[in-house]
Amino acid sequence: MVGLELKLRMGMQLVMTPQLQMAIKLLQMSTLDLSDYLQEELEKNPLLEKTDGPDVENGGVSESATATQGSSADKDLAAPEPPPERPEKVKESDVPESALNEELSADTSWDDVYGDSYGAVPFENSPGSTEAPPIENTLASGQSLQDHLIWQLGVSAVNEKERTLGLAIIDAVDENGYLGTDLQSIADMANTTLDDVEDALILVQSFEPAGVAAQNLSECLKMQLKSQDMAISPYTDLLDYLEDLARRDFRKLRRVLKISEEELADAVSVIQSLNPKPGLAFGSDQTNYVVPDVFVRKHEGEWVVEINPETVPNLRVNRSYENSFSSRMSSKDKQFLTDNVRSAQWLIKSLEQRSSTIFRVAESIVSFQKDFLEHGPEHIKPLILKDVADDIGVHESTTSRVTSNKYMHTPRGIFELKFFFSSSLGSGTGETHSSEAVKFKIKKLVEAESPRRPLSDEKLAKLLSEQGIEVARRTVAKYRDALNIPSSSRRKQLSSDN
Repeated sequence: MVGLELKLRMGMQLVMTPQLQMAIKLLQMSTLDLSDYLQEELEKNPLLEKTDGPDVENGGVSESATATQGSSADKDLAAPEPPPERPEKVKESDVPESALNEELSADTSWDDVYGDSYGAVPFENSPGSTEAPPIENTLASGQSLQDHLIWQLGVSAVNEKERTLGLAIIDAVDENGYLGTDLQSIADMANTTLDDVEDALILVQSFEPAGVAAQNLSECLKMQLKSQDMAISPYTDLLDYLEDLARRDFRKLRRVLKISEEELADAVSVIQSLNPKPGLAFGSDQTNYVVPDVFVRKHEGEWVVEINPETVPNLRVNRSYENSFSSRMSSKDKQFLTDNVRSAQWLIKSLEQRSSTIFRVAESIVSFQKDFLEHGPEHIKPLILKDVADDIGVHESTTSRVTSNKYMHTPRGIFELKFFFSSSLGSGTGETHSSEAVKFKIKKLVEAESPRRPLSDEKLAKLLSEQGIEVARRTVAKYRDALNIPSSSRRKQLSSDN
């Protein structure tokens, strides 16, 4: 016989409520993603409104927001007392009109919440100026390569079959403009013959930009020569020896092509004028910007951090609904207004928490990386997420979310917050060096080397060791590749050719 028994067990666990999940989502959003999300909320919630602009005089977030401390990930992210996801229906008699009016009259405007800046000072492009320093936003082209090709297909295809196969080929073209799938696979997918696919490919390859839908580099460049009526020898012949051209083996090229040094130089010049990646002239479907979330500047000998006022959303509860309640209003309508005012207040407080956390993380990064700000990339320090998390009293995951897609404007340029985190390399004296700083040292050594006697990876490792940085030759090679610096033999060859 199976016995039944009742036991009590105590335990602690973090419940991921919808409100906490949304707080985490807001924290890791980029400025542009947040703007899109808030626009959706403004359209859905009639009690949420956007004010005319940021508080120009105060220029940011108040000290009350700065005081928001979090000893753990839960405290740092959890929204303050959110309403239940699905509140029970409230009877009309259970909701006093005065209480509802008091609920609605609570003005949680960002102008009130963020009175003063986080202890920062105005930017001084000119005496007394409060304008931020000029920002160079990066912008990608609005029309994609696929859109451009599909438009040309629409005015070029002579029948439905040609159009269908053309679309299949265009779909297989990568961002560089090359055909990323073999023709037989396209034929099998479309249940047609290889000849039909080849005919459709000829059509697509006639489109602009010249060289699009090529299957390899040589074909791409030959198509561009053809479009310029330059598909003649020795230009086309040279494209059959691209590997020798990449090695700059000009002696062999003159011998196999049977041309003079002047003719070869002319042919090389023509080939170098072609575009090896024609698709990159077109951007992706989405326009991408880089907007700094924080500004860092030096004031009276101290590095100061300020939230970018352009990224601070100016939201508040709409007071025009304050007198909307009446004794004749149904309980359903009252519940709708109550739910929306609570949702708006929760969102505003979550946004305040988001800005506070971003500021604290940025301020901590600045405190760790003062040498970088003062002296440049060579002095960037090793830094991991745990260092910043421990410094401001949050969980590592919170720091990771904050540093994703957030940017810092400094006198040395605009950097993603992740840039300031890097692994460390040891030294003979016990001192650690950031991998980014080591890369910068390698770059400086290469720039100062003799063109006729370039430094090998082993020699670079030895020179770094003399500076107290213990690094293996293979690590030097990895960092050199990351910096797009050719090998020593390649650099020597390039020097002799010039």
